[in-house]
Amino acid sequence: MLSVITYQSLGIDVRSDIQSAMLEESAEDIVEEATAFAEAAGVEDVRGAVEYGSSVHEAVLEFLEEREVDLVVVGTHGRTGFDRYLLGSVAESLLRTSPVPVLTVRPPEPEDSD
Repeated sequence: MLSVITYQSLGIDVRSDIQSAMLEESAEDIVEEATAFAEAAGVEDVRGAVEYGSSVHEAVLEFLEEREVDLVVVGTHGRTGFDRYLLGSVAESLLRTSPVPVLTVRPPEPEDSD
């Protein structure tokens, strides 16, 4: 499990240390919850990490270089058209540049309340 904190999210501010601590605590909580969920589902040897980087994409690639990873699983918002190009896509960048296979997962479609 990996969560990446980008330098841009911290900004240049006297409160950067506080923001950094809050972001890191939140990222650690998310990784801890995801790790516990995976272990409860029967996934073996689950490890978690929080990394910093100039971009999520670059931080993930660096993480892959430093560790023996067989597969990257990344969530996607499923944006299409102009929104995808305007907002960019970490998942798409990883699909194009990852040295290991990448599995993308979309959130489930909301059920109709009719």
